[in-house]
Amino acid sequence: MEITSFEPTLDRESAVERTRNLSLRRYTRQWLAERLGFESPTRADDVYVVYYPDYLAYTSLTIRRAIRGRSEMRILAGIDAVTESVGHVDVDIPDRQIVVADPERIIPPEVSEEDAEGAWREWLFGYVSREYRAIEIPEYSLDELELVYTPYWIIDNGSLEASLAISDLTRRTARVEEIRVLEEFYRATAEE
Repeated sequence: MEITSFEPTLDRESAVERTRNLSLRRYTRQWLAERLGFESPTRADDVYVVYYPDYLAYTSLTIRRAIRGRSEMRILAGIDAVTESVGHVDVDIPDRQIVVADPERIIPPEVSEEDAEGAWREWLFGYVSREYRAIEIPEYSLDELELVYTPYWIIDNGSLEASLAISDLTRRTARVEEIRVLEEFYRATAEE
């Protein structure tokens, strides 16, 4: 299946390295392998990519502030296409590419474009008021709403509790069980 995804900034080895000290089991396995001269305990099957859906909302707006007057600006918001949470994108966005991915490794969006736009609209006014101390937003527009899949590296340590996920975009590392959709994905693939 073809999807639009960010160009990966990590590979299997760098993803494992980022999590090496976060899992006692993985750290111990890796340490023993290095000391005893064994092969790396990380097999190709232990590390794989899952594509997580996000909307990017390119926004143009004009704000009016009490002291600085009128300003025009552009901001980029991200809308989680599963949970509908919205936030300002504060990382450099890598180039996008078309990826042919295994459909079983793609998490489908649960939020429609219309719902994502509604969540963006609700978020925009609070965010601009808080961050820029705007007293009025006379003009704003959603220039483009783009569905992009973020690669998440799954480091499978043999159980849900021990497995880790790394966002290729933000480099945030979390336990798989902390991200509901990744937990569901892991449980479904572990049962197969």
